[in-house]
Amino acid sequence: MKPSSLHIIHGFKTALAAILAYTVTIVFNLEFGYWAVISTVIVMQVYVADSVEMCLYRLSGTLIGAVLGVGVMMTIPQTPVWIGLALFVTIGICAFLTRYKTRYRMAAITVVIIIMTGIANPDILMFGVDRVFEIGIGILCAFGVSVLVFPKRKADVLKKRLADQAGACEILCRDLVDGFINRQQHVDGTPMDDLMDEVRGNQAFFLNVHRHEARIYRLADNFQAKVFLMGRTVEHLRTMVRILNGIDGEGYDIIMAKELEAIGRASSHTLIALMTNAEDIGREQLAGQVTALDKRLADVREEGLIRRFDLKHLVQVVSFYNSLKYYAEDILAGADRIRPH
Repeated sequence: MKPSSLHIIHGFKTALAAILAYTVTIVFNLEFGYWAVISTVIVMQVYVADSVEMCLYRLSGTLIGAVLGVGVMMTIPQTPVWIGLALFVTIGICAFLTRYKTRYRMAAITVVIIIMTGIANPDILMFGVDRVFEIGIGILCAFGVSVLVFPKRKADVLKKRLADQAGACEILCRDLVDGFINRQQHVDGTPMDDLMDEVRGNQAFFLNVHRHEARIYRLADNFQAKVFLMGRTVEHLRTMVRILNGIDGEGYDIIMAKELEAIGRASSHTLIALMTNAEDIGREQLAGQVTALDKRLADVREEGLIRRFDLKHLVQVVSFYNSLKYYAEDILAGADRIRPH
């Protein structure tokens, strides 16, 4: 979905949740019902996982802030100096505690609401309970709309991210193998850096999905294994970039060019198939390519054909060979975790 369409839907859902909260406050004839409407705007996010996280933060922060605010108002004199001191202390404490939990920012908001608007209220305890009730209405309205009306899940975003990254791995692996067999030509490292930045964000996406959306929806994808596999494969590709760009000078023709190209293609096919949930992941074909590569290397060594390399290029060739093989073997191991036999 295009960003513009995504944000149009987000705007519609936020407005819908706000109107729903407003309607509920009218039905219950709540004096400060606007806090329910404000709460929907605060917690409503584009994706379900983010909305659920904000609902939890807002609810827990509200409860903490209400207890703190009511407790302060019940123990201090109702004078401007004491009210100012109470605001200073409670807001300062909540702001400090945000270093541990974001929810304390929400607690600070509730403290301000209760202290500033409850000064003249004779029953501060019920005043605090009413504010929690109003904010809770807004949270429930936002949660319901987020989950039930055009829900946008981060699980779907993560699924697309992994598929796109697998496609980028295929292109990068092909370029690396081509550069290696064409007398060890250097490759541009910029695509590798961009891919690394993308992959580093996968864990945060997964944790958000696992902690929040998995409580609501049944997730069929084995995201944990996929995120782990993507991280491993990109590390191998980065190693190959470093190996290939690590030595200058005239390179050598590679006798095992066909085998290296074949295992690169088979590895990329399996990786993409795993990330896109394709039926045929090519596990047996990739396993066969790994076996064939090992056998071909043994034949080359027995024939003494590796003696033609100088020491630096010998290390480069062996290192690149091993990295590509580990790349394939990790994809095979990932296939067994994601799609057990």
